[in-house]
Amino acid sequence: MKGTLIFVLMSALAAHAHSGRTDSEGCHAGSQPRHCHGHGGKVNKTKSKPALTRNEADYNAAFCATVGGQTEVRHSYSYPGGRGYVIVDCETDTYVYEGGLDKRSSLDSVQQALFFGHLTGKIPAVVIYDTDGVAGKYEHRIRVACEIAGVEFIGR
Repeated sequence: MKGTLIFVLMSALAAHAHSGRTDSEGCHAGSQPRHCHGHGGKVNKTKSKPALTRNEADYNAAFCATVGGQTEVRHSYSYPGGRGYVIVDCETDTYVYEGGLDKRSSLDSVQQALFFGHLTGKIPAVVIYDTDGVAGKYEHRIRVACEIAGVEFIGR
């Protein structure tokens, strides 16, 4: 009986638990229908959201199209003891753009843009996408850092 109960519980968990990244609203997209996890493990099925309004990759693709660039450009580099690579969010003939949302996770965007510029010999720029209609503390910090470092700042 105990073994059967454990099997049933594990089967139930496997049916509801799954891996995958979520967006800022705790929602999954991808191969499954878009759905969101609410409080208490509840899953809410939702309609697909418009493609250009929800995640950083969509914002980067839309921005990059306006400047005639290429998204997700990979560049290799060497460092003492190894090799690595970076992926530039948007690259044109003259610019490398690091795009980010108006969140804490974008605070390293200036460093990334500077490094991309160093690797490619192109002009570094940072694009921050305003998702809440407020010029908040992260946009402010990134804009000021760009001014100090001489990196072009674009707020969208």
